[in-house]
Amino acid sequence: MDGEEFIHTALVVAFTADAGHPRGLQHAIDEIYRLLHEAPAGHPDLVIGWGVLFDLLQDRAERSGDLGDWDALVHAAGCMVLVAEPGTELAVRAWRRQWQALLLRHQVTREPADLKDATVAAAALAAAAAAVPAPPPQPRLRRLWRCD
Repeated sequence: MDGEEFIHTALVVAFTADAGHPRGLQHAIDEIYRLLHEAPAGHPDLVIGWGVLFDLLQDRAERSGDLGDWDALVHAAGCMVLVAEPGTELAVRAWRRQWQALLLRHQVTREPADLKDATVAAAALAAAAAAVPAPPPQPRLRRLWRCD
């Protein structure tokens, strides 16, 4: 499966899930898990695929409130971190989602370990953001003066 086909399929599955129907959401989650596990290692769209899955899992966790769903959210964010290439904006997004997932799970469980892990993820997020090279300066277009 090439890059465009992979991400297109993941997005179609995600956005055609019946939002009000838990079975439709579960089908989308299962299908994206399948796509992620079939994708070759190092596939450039794996981070985006895990991000789409993260959004679906967050929706499910917020609806159910089940601890297992919050655990799955943290797991998906961790997978996103693992496949993100360091020094990229996608790595920053992955760490931000890891931090977010841990804070959300902490709100549900009140486990001190989740808060401690979220603190570590916040430090990693800051390091990831600092590792992204600054964009090259864009030359400012100057208006030519007209002398009539």
